[in-house]
Amino acid sequence: MTIENSMQHFDAQEILFAEHLSRLDLLKLDLSKEHGKKIVVNIWRTHGFEPLIPLMKPFFDFQGWHVDFNISGYDDTLMFEGRKDASLDIVWLDSIRALGQVDFREWVNWLAERIMNLRKRSSAPIILATWIEGVEQVKRLQALVDAVPGVYFANLLELQDEISGPFIDIRSEKLAGTPLGRVAQLEIARKLACHWMPAALSSSIKAVILDLDNTLHSGVLGEDGVDGVKLMPGHLAFQKYIKSLGEKGIFLALVSKNELADVKELFEKRDDYPLRLEDFSAVEVSWAPKSDAIKRVAKTLRIAPDAMLFVDDNPGELANVISGVTQIHTLYAHEDAFLTSRAVHNYPALWRWRLEEDDAKRILDLKANAERELLSENISDPSEYFRGLKVGLIYRYDPLEQLTRITDLCNKTNQFNLAIQRFNQVEIAERLKSKAASIATVQLTDRLSDSGVIAIIVASKKNTQLVVEELCISCRAMGRRLEDTIVLQALKGMSIIDGCTEVIFKVSHGPRNQPALDWLADLLSLAEGPPEGEVHLPISLVNVFKPIDGVKIEQGIMK
Repeated sequence: MTIENSMQHFDAQEILFAEHLSRLDLLKLDLSKEHGKKIVVNIWRTHGFEPLIPLMKPFFDFQGWHVDFNISGYDDTLMFEGRKDASLDIVWLDSIRALGQVDFREWVNWLAERIMNLRKRSSAPIILATWIEGVEQVKRLQALVDAVPGVYFANLLELQDEISGPFIDIRSEKLAGTPLGRVAQLEIARKLACHWMPAALSSSIKAVILDLDNTLHSGVLGEDGVDGVKLMPGHLAFQKYIKSLGEKGIFLALVSKNELADVKELFEKRDDYPLRLEDFSAVEVSWAPKSDAIKRVAKTLRIAPDAMLFVDDNPGELANVISGVTQIHTLYAHEDAFLTSRAVHNYPALWRWRLEEDDAKRILDLKANAERELLSENISDPSEYFRGLKVGLIYRYDPLEQLTRITDLCNKTNQFNLAIQRFNQVEIAERLKSKAASIATVQLTDRLSDSGVIAIIVASKKNTQLVVEELCISCRAMGRRLEDTIVLQALKGMSIIDGCTEVIFKVSHGPRNQPALDWLADLLSLAEGPPEGEVHLPISLVNVFKPIDGVKIEQGIMK
């Protein structure tokens, strides 16, 4: 995105992330059309969806999406006739209409059958969107979608507290074909465009990088001093919200043009600040360009810029970062910190459908890296290093309970991703159940932290060939000299390896997967990197492989 277009988007934040959305302002908003992603969505509906489309469009433009909708006729039977290929299917149901005809239990049983029918027709993500009030009924619908891979439940009623007008308005049904009130339509449109759809379709943002002055507080530290900068109510709320993101496994980083000693003193003395300096996984305080500082943050966190969101109150600093750091996400920190908090909260791809146990582990794991690196510098013998850290690798095969984590690694891993297949939940679930396929997950532990599942290997058997369709290792495990053991021991433990005479690695050349290509070249002693397509490995190299000395190996249950 150009700097000019970015500035236009910053100006639009007051409209897009207003506490109370204005229909007129949204419809008048005309953002530059730099669409980097084309999305096709099928809508299967029992009430009107059309009123939401123009309300969602400014949010799509803000994130660079061009979205085409295929809208079905009104169909209470949900036959899904004439389904077209799409990125996403949304089942858009009027629960009042449905429950006026049958009781809840009968409706849910019927709905479960219909969702499964749609699932069989497509591997695209599915969002079931309706409104249900009773706690037990909500749990029942949530259980329904949890039982089917790649299906999510959007309970529109969760937004009721954020809506200043009636949630249901019968007058709206007569005019627009939906009982959803006009004000409710605004909030639902924002939620769909900023949370529900991106969470189903996009890789999530892993880090929020924050400026300090006039972003986390009001005032300039170097001029106003530690006691002079003000924590206004909006800044207090913003800091609390940012801290909650860290507790959910989102990396926090601080990038500020200040004196480091002043910043340390600020966080030591200001007890009214919810954020502490140790909440930040990376701290860059200097007078150097912020674009350079953010590149160092990316290296420290071991993530790409397209997984980072930078928030700053200075348009000049934002322009420097946009021009110097490709694909980074940016937001303008408004004088009204409540507005900034809403902008971050609603920023696409930051919200997630569910939190996984491994999400919270990544921050603790990064903090332990400093001690690991120190130990590595002082111990030259790898086996002594591994024994000293008590490194362990736990292998599990076809674990359906890890479906979400496996899919996340397929879609989030960029550097050590050999084939870049980007399998979705449905495609992974099919392989987990197939007798001709196997998926290995590898969990990494040591005495400093449990890194969680850091690698997945997706393979299938074709005659006498073991085909590695996907191989992903998290950046958290890279550089620990474990890659050979992670991969070859996982292949060795697969039941489908019996009778195979060779291993075939599927290989793609992506913009950032050079570490994976280098690993395969070293494994096969190739003078040049592996070509795209298929690379062959004799099965004998897997059969005779022995894990690196000093690492405890634990083999899980095989299918």
